[in-house]
Amino acid sequence: MPVGRWTLPILVTLLATSAGSLAAAGPIPQTEPRPTTAWHDGALRTDPAGLVARSDLVQEGPPWRAYQAMPLGNGVLGAAVWAEKGFSAQLNRVDTFPDLKSAGRLVVPGLDPLMRASDYKGRLALYDGQLVQSGGGMSARSYVRADADQFVLEVTGADPGKTQTADLKLWPGRTPITSAAGAVAALAETFKDDASGGVTGAVAALTAQARDVSATVVGPLTVRLTFRPNRDGSFRLVVGVPSYKGGDVKAAARHAVVESHSNHLAWWHDYWAKAAPMRITSADGTGEYVENLRTLQLYTMAASMRGPVPSTHGAVVRMFSSSQDQADWDQDAYWHFNLRMLVSANLGAGVGDLNAPYFDFYLDQAAAMKEWTRTHWTGARGICVPEFLRYDGTADGCDNTSEPNYTTRILSSGAELVNNIWQQYRYTGDRALLNRSYPLMREVADFYLSALTPGEDGYLHLEHVNALEMQWDTNDPTPDLAGMRVIFPIVADLASARGDDAFAGQLRDAVGKLPPFRTVQRGGEEVLAWSGTDEEAHNTQNPEMEALWPWGLCDETSGLMQATYRQRVYPQDKDWGMDATWAARLGRSDEVKRLLLKGIADFQIYPNGFTVHRPGQEAVRNHSFYNEWGGVVTTGLQEALVQSYDGVVDVVPAWPSDWDVSGSVQIEGGHRISTEVHGGVPNLVGIEAGGKDTLRVRNPWPGQQVRVIDDHGRAVVAPTTADVLTVPVAAHASYVVERVAVPLSSYRFVPLTGAPADAVKTVGNRILGVPASEPPLLSDLVSVRTPEKLSNLVKAQTGAPIYVDRSYTITDLPAQLTGQALVPGANDDSKATGPTDYVTLDLSRPATVYVAFDPRGEGNWWPGWLSSFARTGETVGTTDQRLILFKRDVPAGQLALGPNSGIVDKGNSTYITFVTAR
Repeated sequence: MPVGRWTLPILVTLLATSAGSLAAAGPIPQTEPRPTTAWHDGALRTDPAGLVARSDLVQEGPPWRAYQAMPLGNGVLGAAVWAEKGFSAQLNRVDTFPDLKSAGRLVVPGLDPLMRASDYKGRLALYDGQLVQSGGGMSARSYVRADADQFVLEVTGADPGKTQTADLKLWPGRTPITSAAGAVAALAETFKDDASGGVTGAVAALTAQARDVSATVVGPLTVRLTFRPNRDGSFRLVVGVPSYKGGDVKAAARHAVVESHSNHLAWWHDYWAKAAPMRITSADGTGEYVENLRTLQLYTMAASMRGPVPSTHGAVVRMFSSSQDQADWDQDAYWHFNLRMLVSANLGAGVGDLNAPYFDFYLDQAAAMKEWTRTHWTGARGICVPEFLRYDGTADGCDNTSEPNYTTRILSSGAELVNNIWQQYRYTGDRALLNRSYPLMREVADFYLSALTPGEDGYLHLEHVNALEMQWDTNDPTPDLAGMRVIFPIVADLASARGDDAFAGQLRDAVGKLPPFRTVQRGGEEVLAWSGTDEEAHNTQNPEMEALWPWGLCDETSGLMQATYRQRVYPQDKDWGMDATWAARLGRSDEVKRLLLKGIADFQIYPNGFTVHRPGQEAVRNHSFYNEWGGVVTTGLQEALVQSYDGVVDVVPAWPSDWDVSGSVQIEGGHRISTEVHGGVPNLVGIEAGGKDTLRVRNPWPGQQVRVIDDHGRAVVAPTTADVLTVPVAAHASYVVERVAVPLSSYRFVPLTGAPADAVKTVGNRILGVPASEPPLLSDLVSVRTPEKLSNLVKAQTGAPIYVDRSYTITDLPAQLTGQALVPGANDDSKATGPTDYVTLDLSRPATVYVAFDPRGEGNWWPGWLSSFARTGETVGTTDQRLILFKRDVPAGQLALGPNSGIVDKGNSTYITFVTAR
């Protein structure tokens, strides 16, 4: 029947009839929306700005306390920024050895109205590498330039007619040179290392882009700029902090504040564009939280690991310290054990270039390490890499001439360094690094050969060495046996390629003579032993698990390794524990999630994402920001999403089923593997090839028919149900592993993006970001002259903190004290018996001063000066102790209060002070 032309009346009639028929038949079935993917045109397409901003640290209130400080940095210069005294930024260089002392603290009182404004907002904007704050019509933007050792503070909305000040200050115990010339104020100090004779130092020079700028020296520890904002209410402060080893301070200061064109934003945006993305979503918010920790770790690495040496010492990242010159551990040395997870995390995240300080440090010290080995390890050839190595190449390790201790006989650090060099080459293709490193790699392997002793059993044994810090003076530690099994073939192949067949033969021969791993019974199961003997434990590491990571000699099919994991003696009790990565390699997805969340609860006590070393710590009591847990989290997540250590690319081998994820992981060969997982099932697998290669890829959908296509849609691997696919790839080409039943063409493209974080994030009692809190009290009656650590007054009320170094608070207090000025105590000074003017108050008019003392000191250690106060018969309730209240009426002027104790080595909780007008 020929198709005729419909006239409008007939068409209207037919449409009406059809509509009536459809209505009678019921609703029209809805077509399910097509699934989505961010894979498009050969890559996982992302909006880095939106994706990274999901992890911004939101400040719902100002960070009044130093432990809430936000980190800024460029790899050489770091800053910790918080709101004390209006605006505070402690400035720290990576290279002021031996103690990594700070260059000084910038204080800008004129920003106090911004911080106290009811509409205050702030965020650490990771994508831009900036801290942005606003409130009360003012704004402040601070950053450490990515391309210069300068800290910048840009302010708008200030009162153009009001004079402002900005101070650079140090603290008692420091001896800087002070300088003020024109519009530049500066502090400079050098540090001599008595051990090496070396000299380091820094100058901190401050200037302002504003009106009427003048510099003055306020005292031996403080210099000041005085200025008026520009007519539009803006001003800009620049603090240049270059290295300084002596000389003309004024000239150094002038040069330090000279600005060039800034590429700050471009650098950060380029960095985030190359970093492997990862977005995690979950019903309970835990997935988003660990995503934020990974993003913060990548930010921290970019802000701290671009200098001549690594930035962490015993996992403490001093560049971001807000605690003056206090820090845990020796800041002039490195423990290799605390660096290794950072190297691994950077490789998987596609930012392996940030490992350069790590490699440069050890390579630069090769000659020193060889000499150390010659003089401290009897009978040795080659290089032993000390676990504990000073910045100058001297060590506390690789020493069999003295009694064994935690680090003296650890050998496995050298094997790990060799393996990390090899992995860096495999991930990045950096042949220049490999060629530069080969002599050291050979020397480390040769040291091992010289340390091996033939046994009566026909095996080559390591004797009188450490199993990490766990066992001292033991034999055949599992980490070393595993390390030699891995590095000997690597170095042998490199030696053969260089014509050194004799040495290559020695290594290959030695591999076949290494003893098998010893096993023991633990918890009713056969497990790997720590070493060849049963020496006592001295720390809480798990040497036997090293065979799994970093050495990759076992996988999830090993019943012995599964049992060893179940029966490990010290499950993740320090922030260095690689338990989540071990769980990932054993296919234990539930354990991956449990361990990451447990680690957050145990270690992540700071709102900026940094951690402490062990559980049970309080933020107010600690002085160091640790960042190795960030490396643990990042490595664990990346290994849970994609593994390739055993030569097979395994996608989602251990990803928690209740965390959906879209992301990428860099693997050996420089290949980037991407996937999106919903309900535990990946939609597809994308491959961006770093070079020509043949990949073995495990079928992500076991038993289902899959195929591989290139970025033009052409088949590379025909449909198959094989467990492992062999995929040939060409350099810089892209490929997709897809299910035949659910091909890429069935997906709708939606790029991977996100919205900026808009609130503080929480998991349990841990937070990321700064919640609103009571600001320091402003008082026209009293101020604290000394000590500075007690200078922030507190509004006395229920819930108010009573100490600067403990988390105890007020539970109840007499009515006349409510709302009054409270001078908190420092409980670390509870046994102090001096000085007599421990606290000095400035009183603007007559006042009543109250002191509240721990009742346990009565008749025991209460100080003599307390006799000048009268007992009130009242008490102050706290979450620590109920304190006994005393008072004294005093005139206007200065008042000195003495120490907490009158008896040496005695004292419990420190007293606190209240001041009321009379």
